[in-house]
Amino acid sequence: MTKEEFNIRLKELGITQRDFSTIADIPYSTINNWGFKVNEKVIPVPRWVAPFLDHFEKSRKYDYLLKEILKAAQNLEKK
Repeated sequence: MTKEEFNIRLKELGITQRDFSTIADIPYSTINNWGFKVNEKVIPVPRWVAPFLDHFEKSRKYDYLLKEILKAAQNLEKK
């Protein structure tokens, strides 16, 4: 994953680099360094980031679904 792909993925998820920094418990400065050249070598986005973002997305969908199911169950109980 390139830094550009990383930023696109964050945008799709509606989170910022600062949000990601907090969620993943990574210093914001570390994230900012990804994609820059140091000693003629580009600092890559770590391989774990793509699966982490995939699981983050699934987790948010699960949380939303669970909330909707519980809301529907409460509505049924009231009837």
